[in-house]
Amino acid sequence: MNVRKISPEEIPMVHFTHQDVLRDEEQKVLRAHKLVKAVMISNLEHQDVGLIMQLEDGEVIETFSNLVDFADNYVEVKGGKFIPVWAIVDVEA
Repeated sequence: MNVRKISPEEIPMVHFTHQDVLRDEEQKVLRAHKLVKAVMISNLEHQDVGLIMQLEDGEVIETFSNLVDFADNYVEVKGGKFIPVWAIVDVEA
């Protein structure tokens, strides 16, 4: 898989897919658990975590940042940038 790396500052300039990139409910639950763990690691250990996301055109991107919060449909990364959960393919914490 070809993954383009972007900075968190570039997040507002990309167009995320509007449908969930994960089809399987078990994968969606695992993604949510990984996001909760990543927020804890970011807040307690101040470590950046990797988020792999899919864009509207099918391109896959990755960014590294502290996760500030995860609630329902969005993840907030440092700097107040929001990423829709349904666009997240994987979390590297």
